[in-house]
Amino acid sequence: MNFLRARTKEQIEQRQLDIMQACETLFEKGGYDHVNIMAISEMTSITRSAIYTYYKTKDEIILDLLREELLDWKEELLEWTLETAPLNKAEFCKQFTTILMSKHKMLHYYSLLYTLLELNCRLEKLVAFKQDVIPVLGIIVKTIKENFSFYTQEQASIITEEIVSYMLGLYPATHLTPKQKDAIILSKTGYQEPDFAQLCEMGINSFLS
Repeated sequence: MNFLRARTKEQIEQRQLDIMQACETLFEKGGYDHVNIMAISEMTSITRSAIYTYYKTKDEIILDLLREELLDWKEELLEWTLETAPLNKAEFCKQFTTILMSKHKMLHYYSLLYTLLELNCRLEKLVAFKQDVIPVLGIIVKTIKENFSFYTQEQASIITEEIVSYMLGLYPATHLTPKQKDAIILSKTGYQEPDFAQLCEMGINSFLS
């Protein structure tokens, strides 16, 4: 098959979408380590050299996937807030956690942001990413303010930072890899994998107290 260079804006956007979708498929099959440029090239028939014109590393592709997931989450939070606020604290924590539970891909990508993705992406990619996702945090602040009007803007911002930091640390601890599970069994420590929903709801409740 002859490779055709993407020339129009629509062709470029479609090629980037194809690369992202292939990356997403590989990630879902085997996680971060399963993703590589060669495999993406084979899945899309886009040459590796062409892929490198859009993304310098696999981390940049995952960063774009995370960006899309976060923007979707922002819209869902906004719609939820408009439809349900104000809620009492218990119901807010329960519903917020339920929404998070449906965002498995987002949480998985997001848990890699500071340890892998940011280390392996170009500065300009990170700057653009942060500019795009800052409004997501703003929506969480808005959600808290709409449900609990007694919080100041600063207090709602602090709670938002606490919730996001907590869920990013909680996700990998409650979604162990097969190797991690095997290690637990072989080490005979008796460790039980925590329940994400239960701890997430409890944590958010604590931050709102």
